[in-house]
Amino acid sequence: MTNAEPAAHPARARMKKTLGITAATAVIGVAVAIPLILGALLGYPQVGGAMILPVIAGLVPAMMVGLRTGLIAAAMIGIAAGLSALVDTDPILSALLMATVALATGISCRWGISKNLVMVPIAVGFFICLPSTVTDDTASNALLLAVIAFASTAWGGAVGWVIARKIHTPDHDKETWQRTWAYAVTLGLLTGVAAYISVSGQWGQAGAWFILTLVIIFQPYLKDSWQRTWQRAAGTLLGLGVAYLLHVLIPWSGVLTIVGMVLMVVAMNVLMRKTIPYWVYTSILTPAIILLVTTPTTFDKMETARLIATLSGAALALIAEAALVPLYRSDARRRGQTGH
Repeated sequence: MTNAEPAAHPARARMKKTLGITAATAVIGVAVAIPLILGALLGYPQVGGAMILPVIAGLVPAMMVGLRTGLIAAAMIGIAAGLSALVDTDPILSALLMATVALATGISCRWGISKNLVMVPIAVGFFICLPSTVTDDTASNALLLAVIAFASTAWGGAVGWVIARKIHTPDHDKETWQRTWAYAVTLGLLTGVAAYISVSGQWGQAGAWFILTLVIIFQPYLKDSWQRTWQRAAGTLLGLGVAYLLHVLIPWSGVLTIVGMVLMVVAMNVLMRKTIPYWVYTSILTPAIILLVTTPTTFDKMETARLIATLSGAALALIAEAALVPLYRSDARRRGQTGH
């Protein structure tokens, strides 16, 4: 019995960790569902759906870093959501807004938390490319969107803070200012250009995915970017196939929305399990978001648009990464690192 006890401790630890992640996943599911439910009850289902990403954008940093970081994300998204309503259809102002948010997110790389704030520019990209309307008055609409977006993100932050008290959160490695500024400025330029193209060309959902792809693929370390590029491409193609199959088998939009929410929760579960490859996360996240933002009648158009946006974003990110190779290599040598 004595010899068996030490072996039981790791098993109990793994079971405790699994139960903790499962409970956290269930809480995340409820948190994500709240905006959809409130939007439907108040007669604004489109606005409710648009608040799913802000909830996640507040939840992840609060869970992985701290409540203060989650509230910073809430302030960024609230302000950006309101401004996006004011600069609606203006490509230059939209590009400046997008670039500013991406730049601020990139600067957080200095403290090693940019990857936890990655949903902030993604959510803002969706606000810019897919404007939400609460009221016809421009000023009132901007103010209401700012308040709703802030509240949704802060709600996610509060949920993330509660979850963080039950799970282990990782340490964060700081970066040099040289690498930080290179990453932040380039990310701002990339997303600013993407926003300008998307708004001026009226790309809509495709434009939002264009920005999303750039933000996810482009990383402070080139080796991470190369891995993210092929894994995201593979996961996207697999996820598109899953979404297509679900649309064929389930013609009811209400059921598809529920399935999308379930997949979103599963994706967040996978994200918390560091041993699972990134392509698995992408292959689940892809159909989740597609099911939440499309209907059976618009799916074919969305599927093609998302594929084109993903390939375009990946190509632009690769070009930027190639241009930064000398700078990153110099920084790596100065720090005595073998990779860059």
